[in-house]
Amino acid sequence: MSRPLFVSQGFASAAGAGSMIFAAAYLDPGEFALFTLIALASTTLVGLVRAALYQPALIEQRRDPTALVPFRYAIIACAGAAAALAGAAAAFGVVDPLLLVLIGVSALFPTLHDWLRFRAIGIDRRWEPAVADGIRLALVLLSPLVLIAAPNAAIYQVFLGLSTALPFLYLRVRLPVLTVFARFADYRRAASLQLTEYVVGQFTSTVPLLVLGVLGSTPLLAGIRLAQTLLGPLNLVFTASTTGLIADGATRTTHAGVGSLVSRGKAVSRRLGFLSIGIVLVLALVVWLSRIDLNGVANTPLLAGLILVGIYTIGSRGATVHAVLMRLLGRHELATVGRTVLVVASLVAFALGYLLGGIDASLIAGFLAAAVVTPLVFSIPGERLYRRLLKEEDDSRLEAEAAAEIDALAQSPTGADEQEPTDGSEGLESDDLEDDPPTGGSAPGRP
Repeated sequence: MSRPLFVSQGFASAAGAGSMIFAAAYLDPGEFALFTLIALASTTLVGLVRAALYQPALIEQRRDPTALVPFRYAIIACAGAAAALAGAAAAFGVVDPLLLVLIGVSALFPTLHDWLRFRAIGIDRRWEPAVADGIRLALVLLSPLVLIAAPNAAIYQVFLGLSTALPFLYLRVRLPVLTVFARFADYRRAASLQLTEYVVGQFTSTVPLLVLGVLGSTPLLAGIRLAQTLLGPLNLVFTASTTGLIADGATRTTHAGVGSLVSRGKAVSRRLGFLSIGIVLVLALVVWLSRIDLNGVANTPLLAGLILVGIYTIGSRGATVHAVLMRLLGRHELATVGRTVLVVASLVAFALGYLLGGIDASLIAGFLAAAVVTPLVFSIPGERLYRRLLKEEDDSRLEAEAAAEIDALAQSPTGADEQEPTDGSEGLESDDLEDDPPTGGSAPGRP
């Protein structure tokens, strides 16, 4: 795992979790509900821009080192995301025009900050994002002062957006100015496929949980939501690991070959798989032995939710690394199709479970189906792809070695003396043959 990227992701995750904890502590229930909706929209829009622009450019650097996103592309995408967040805030109930303008303006900075984070990773300046995210975490820790002065969801969202302005300026000063960029058209198709995968991926569990929550709340649903929070640190490790894999595969010459890249990816997959098993088992054992009952979730539904989410986590975290490898190897369609099949299978399971047994049956069927299908759509196709590409790489290497040997023989000063005559010129001195083809080819006039 790339240490600076892990530190960076740790700071970013702590800032996200801290902002939510502070909001829950200082906002009244109505304002907190509004804040969670705006924050969810903000996070989704940042992820949308990342999937559509920043991450595809980083992956494209494996083939073209100039595939960095210029400012003009970034500002257009950021402006679109900012306008969308302001519109979402209005739809959620923010009516003050000044606050809506401030939400839109402040929303520029999270996506601009993300742009320079990926720029730094792309030019192998990986500690710079860690410092920038540390600055943002320090600013987020000042949240209580803002919330005490103005316990308002919209104002707090403006503060959180502006908290990325200073990290953005830090990266802008620290990173070199670049003038050469690849055309977006060169990787537009790859970007569209990654954007499709991101959008489709929201229907794996996020959307079904929201829909089921509207249909009715059950103890198991509450247990699953809390279990997802408890397993949140795994998401931190997963994001840092896959970002490091993408960065190494795109920028490091040590991972330029298929073999080295696949070996690194498989190592990451195994590490995430074993880590998932260990954390899930430890948490389940602690919950079971402690018999802990919380105000909102009793022990039994929490344990059941932890087992369900844990099974899905164990089955998916290692397997989805193969989707990253597929993209790095240029097989974007394979990853997108796999994600689509996974979503369709899980949605069918959620729907059938609901029809047959209600909300709890829907949750059980959906999570178990996702846990089973994920390795089938990523791991198995990935292994087949690696075998084919490794064979092609071996064949290319053997051909290159054979061509190099022929060239070396042709350029050798004794190469012509050692050739057997093939044109009836037995007994001629080597000087008489100096005009013949150096590889002993056929003489003129022979077929």
